[in-house]
Amino acid sequence: MWCMPFSHTKVVGPAGRYGARYGMGIRRKITAVEVKQRGLHRCPNCRSLVRLRRLAFGIWQCPKCGFTFAGGAWIPQTILGRTLTPEELKQVEIQKARWRGASQEPS
Repeated sequence: MWCMPFSHTKVVGPAGRYGARYGMGIRRKITAVEVKQRGLHRCPNCRSLVRLRRLAFGIWQCPKCGFTFAGGAWIPQTILGRTLTPEELKQVEIQKARWRGASQEPS
């Protein structure tokens, strides 16, 4: 009878390949980054939720549609670099108009 082998890296996750080296703090940081990096992300072109391939530093590719795009170093869409939906863009434009109106009023 075949059974699944147990995991030697149950606690430390992907950082288990480093063994007892480098200290626990650094291995925890590496685990957090790698779990986010290899997780499911939404393709900006076809909008499908897939595991994007990291071709190089900041270059990502969707395996479903083949779309290649520039993103973050460790995650495809960064907070500052993400694209806005039309609804979010409309809210930003309304906020800008309010700020312009408030700054032009005489004080």
